[in-house]
Amino acid sequence: MGTENLRTYNKIEPSSCFIKDRMIQVIGFAALLLWFVVYAIQTIDFNEYESGSLIKVILFLAAFCFTVSILLGTWTHYKIKRVYSNDPSTGIMNAFKWLAFGIFVLMISIPQIFFPESDRFFGIYLIVLTYVGKHVMEKISKNLEGSKS
Repeated sequence: MGTENLRTYNKIEPSSCFIKDRMIQVIGFAALLLWFVVYAIQTIDFNEYESGSLIKVILFLAAFCFTVSILLGTWTHYKIKRVYSNDPSTGIMNAFKWLAFGIFVLMISIPQIFFPESDRFFGIYLIVLTYVGKHVMEKISKNLEGSKS
């Protein structure tokens, strides 16, 4: 094995192992959150809440996002496992975005469940959550752009 091939091998191998481990963590975390959402849907009595159908829709949307992140993460994990690619970041970023969106949607339902009568608190909470989500997505995008160049 020549020196050039050894350098290329050393560049690709550690990063792909790191990416595979991250994808397994994303899949596991999304599966845990999906289980939590399904458990919440089964145990919560939505008739006791004023906006019970809204909470149910929000939880179903969160479950959908976690399912999509699990599917994208699994697809990306096996794609990386089959062939070591130099730029698998689009599949990984899509899985992370769906996971983050699912967490965001899940967090929207929390004040509606615990404080159903407080619409003002829910509005403030939603504004703060949206601002924090926007800030986090900007940080992720900057880190991704910085690592590509």
